Amino acid sequence: MARKTIEVETLKNRINHMLAMGEDGPDFRSGLALLLESVLHETGNYRGFRYLLEGQCPGLPGVNYLDGVPHPDYKKRFENTDDTRVEFY
Repeated sequence: MARKTIEVETLKNRINHMLAMGEDGPDFRSGLALLLESVLHETGNYRGFRYLLEGQCPGLPGVNYLDGVPHPDYKKRFENTDDTRVEFY
C-alpha cells in the first residue's frame, strides 16, 4: 500500500529548493511559500524565514547586501529584488 503522508522536514526542503532555484515565476513561488508557511504553522514547526542573497538563486536575489551585511539603507535593501526568493528555517 502506498504511503499517504510526508515528513514536514522533507516538504520544507523540497519547497525551499524550489523557492531558491525555481524559474516558474514569482506568482508560483509565492503560492509555494504560502502553502509551506501554512503547513509549518499548523504543525508547530514555523521558525521564520530569511531572504536569499545574490548567488544563492538564479535571477534577482531576495535582499541586497553591502559588505556582507544587509544594505544599511532599507529602501536599497529591497531595490530590484524578488521577495519570493526566501528560505524557511
